[in-house]
Amino acid sequence: MAYDTYKIIDILISNISEMSEVQSIGICGSKRSFPRAGEGDIDIFIYCDIVPSPEKRQAILNQLGNHVQEVKVNIFEEGHWGIGDFVLINGIETWLMYFTVNETVTDVESILSGKYPDKLDNYYYPIGRCAMLKNINILYDKSNFLDNLKKRLSKYPDKLGKILIQYHLDELDDTEDLERAVVRKDVLFYHFAMDIAVDHFLQALFAINKVYFPSRKRTLDFIENFNIKPEGCNEKLLEVIRLGGLSEEIDHSFSIWSNMVNELKKLSNIGEINSPSSL
Repeated sequence: MAYDTYKIIDILISNISEMSEVQSIGICGSKRSFPRAGEGDIDIFIYCDIVPSPEKRQAILNQLGNHVQEVKVNIFEEGHWGIGDFVLINGIETWLMYFTVNETVTDVESILSGKYPDKLDNYYYPIGRCAMLKNINILYDKSNFLDNLKKRLSKYPDKLGKILIQYHLDELDDTEDLERAVVRKDVLFYHFAMDIAVDHFLQALFAINKVYFPSRKRTLDFIENFNIKPEGCNEKLLEVIRLGGLSEEIDHSFSIWSNMVNELKKLSNIGEINSPSSL
């Protein structure tokens, strides 16, 4: 009998939760709206006192039998994404990422203190971990670890906002590469420099609006709902990119960009005024 994805995930979560080391399990996105095969993957985050051994995790996955098409244990170890196992469920790539409770708490507190104001290797945004945990859907929470963590993250720290805003606005002041690309009308170099600049712009904008920056995905949707942003922000960002692809329009692109950055700097003061501690 073929099981649907929802039932297999339910069985998988139930089996994982039976391991004594496991404290909490959460999933990114909806608990009941999974992607179709080839349209996305399923990310499941598992928080433990200590991560169960590979043999123990393999035994748990083996219980799924022929309800899954592929199982791999220890696909990756340590790093930003913990210890990872892989399961193919009805053609959907499903990632099981194991972390210890202690390392997660330490990591979150370091991020909230402003220790990691920018992305790290391979476009990993530490602040994105806070965004994920704040919005994670809880599937199992034996000791309320995830529930308490979500409460901890519910209020965006003013100190963090100030650190991130200042850091990224300072980075936006470095326009040497952009100016050089404009003078040379070098489209590829301009896009290289602009990608870096846009990254700092977005992170500053999110911090001004007191929203944890998740990643570069779906940023236009987020910006659409922001109260504090340069006028016509989405449209102008797209125009900067479009015009930057034409050598004869690079200077126009840079002019729009410079005005947006100047407006963002002015808006950063509004963000401070509107912070809860300032009211």
